[in-house]
Amino acid sequence: MSLKQYRAFLKTVECRSVSQAAQAMGMTQSALTQNLGALEKQFGFRLLVRNKAGVRLTQEGRRVYRAIEQVVRADDALQSAVEEVRRSGGDTIRIATFKSVAVNWLPAMMKAFQAEHPEAEFRLFDGAYAEVDEYVRTGAVDFGFVSLPDALECDMIPVKEDRLLAVLPQGHPLAEAEAVPAAQFGREAVVSLVDSTNQDALRVLRAAGVEPRIRFQTADDYAMISMVETGLGICITHELVLKSDNHNVVVKELDPPATRTIAVAIPNYKEARPIVKQFIEFVKEWTRKE
Repeated sequence: MSLKQYRAFLKTVECRSVSQAAQAMGMTQSALTQNLGALEKQFGFRLLVRNKAGVRLTQEGRRVYRAIEQVVRADDALQSAVEEVRRSGGDTIRIATFKSVAVNWLPAMMKAFQAEHPEAEFRLFDGAYAEVDEYVRTGAVDFGFVSLPDALECDMIPVKEDRLLAVLPQGHPLAEAEAVPAAQFGREAVVSLVDSTNQDALRVLRAAGVEPRIRFQTADDYAMISMVETGLGICITHELVLKSDNHNVVVKELDPPATRTIAVAIPNYKEARPIVKQFIEFVKEWTRKE
C-alpha cells in the first residue's frame, strides 16, 4: 500500500469519476485504475463501484474512507512541517479555508497584503469545514477560516458576519415574497450540501423546528445552486458564496434572518510568527472595510 494509491482513491471519491480524478492528478486513467486495483487487491475487498452514474463507495469503502483520509492528511502535515523547517520558518503563510473564502476573499487579500509585504508567500489548503478543522488541529497550517460555533480548541478571532439566504428557481411561488419562511424547507424538495459542510443551514432549520426535505446533496456550493436553477428544489446558502455566482436564480432573506460568523482559528495567536499575525490583523481590517 502506498500514499499514491490512497490519494488516487480519495481523489476518485471526490470527483466521482475515474477519468476526472486521473486528470486532476496529472496521470493517465489506466495508471489511476491500476492504483485503485492494487489497493483493493491488498485490502482484499472492493472499495468502489462504477456505473453509468459515476463512482460510489462500497459499504467496505465507506468503512475505511475516513482512516485513509486521516493518513493522507497526516502526510500532508508532515510534508508541510518539513517544508517549513527547510524554509526556516520563512515568510510562507499556510491557510486552511473553505471554498467561498478561497474564491471571494483570499485572492484580493493576498494581493493587497503582498503590496505591503512583498516577502510574503502563501499556501492554501482548501476543503470542507471538517477538513479545515483537521488541518488546524494537526498543525498543517498556521490558521484556518472556520464558521462558528466550532469545536476546535484554539484561539478564535471573529472577522465577519455572513448572511444565510434562501435561493429559489425563477418563477417560484415565493419569488415575489419579502422573505422565505424557514418552514418552507420542510414543505418542498431541498437541495443541500453534504452534512459535513451543511452545518450552518441545518443549525438554522433545527432552531426553527424544521426537518428539511433533502432530496439532492452535493459537496459543491455552486453545483447546489445550479440544481436550484434547474428547478430541482430550493436551498440555503451564504451571501459570500453568492458574491461570485452568476446563476439565474431568486435570492431572498430567510425568516427568521440568520447568519454565520466567519472566524480565524489559530492554535495560539501569541506564539504565531510575526508575518502570520500581521496577515491576521490585515484580514480583520480588510473584512471590516469589505
